[in-house]
Amino acid sequence: MLAVSSPGALAASLVSPLAAQPASRDAGAVTVAGRGATTYVLISGIVGSVAGYDRLQARLLEHGHRVVVIDPYRLSMDSADVTFAALARRVDAVLERYGVDSARVVGHAHGGGVALRLAASAPRRVSALYLLEVGALPENRTKVFSASLRLAPLIASLPGGRGFVRRRFVAGLRENAGREEWLDAATQRAYTEPFLDQLRRVVSMAGRLARAREPEPVSAVVARIRVPVLVILGTAPHPSAPDAEEIDALAPLGPLLRVERLPGIGHFPHEEAPAEVATRLLPAGPS
Repeated sequence: MLAVSSPGALAASLVSPLAAQPASRDAGAVTVAGRGATTYVLISGIVGSVAGYDRLQARLLEHGHRVVVIDPYRLSMDSADVTFAALARRVDAVLERYGVDSARVVGHAHGGGVALRLAASAPRRVSALYLLEVGALPENRTKVFSASLRLAPLIASLPGGRGFVRRRFVAGLRENAGREEWLDAATQRAYTEPFLDQLRRVVSMAGRLARAREPEPVSAVVARIRVPVLVILGTAPHPSAPDAEEIDALAPLGPLLRVERLPGIGHFPHEEAPAEVATRLLPAGPS
């Protein structure tokens, strides 16, 4: 599944978070805010990092919940093993450090692949699972890492190159969004500037992602899921829409699985319609 149709899709995993309210931070890859009895763990995908969850985090905090946001890709930027299984272990270690158990866990896009492995391998951490614009991804790879991405550092070093790459990246975000009001100037900067500042590290990780092979088939992962799973999809046509096979792979969950579609929403439901997503995540959702 595509993350965005821009040559720099992995870039946003480097985004420095924009705080919804004062929160503790862990090397730019983790934020912890709120003191409620219920904890939500928001796991970012290849695009967005912790900053991409600011709008959804703010709504959950308004309802008095604790919110932990984790970017497993930033945590793994220089790691040799970048499989979903490895990223899930790193998320598990973060949750252990912060004393998080029985959380409502949300994963966007490739972050859903991490969340699924977390629920399967560390079940005490997860009481309910929410997958945004993703099903059961078999591998932690994406088609966006082509020759165009490998050339991005060179292009960015040329006169006007940085602006060219930035425009291409933002165009990819627009192409995959059903609504665009959220993509304001501040959000564009949050999604693009860290990528442009660390292109070579991004390209290096892209190569490792392309070679990564999961230690077990996704069917074995799904077979170990014991919590309710809600999949939230956008209906607006967009290149990054999950493949039908991803959704079908969750069918063995039977009555534990629900799929809901948001009209007019694209690949970023937590950005395009944070209030609607929050409504589905709050206790009226799966429990």
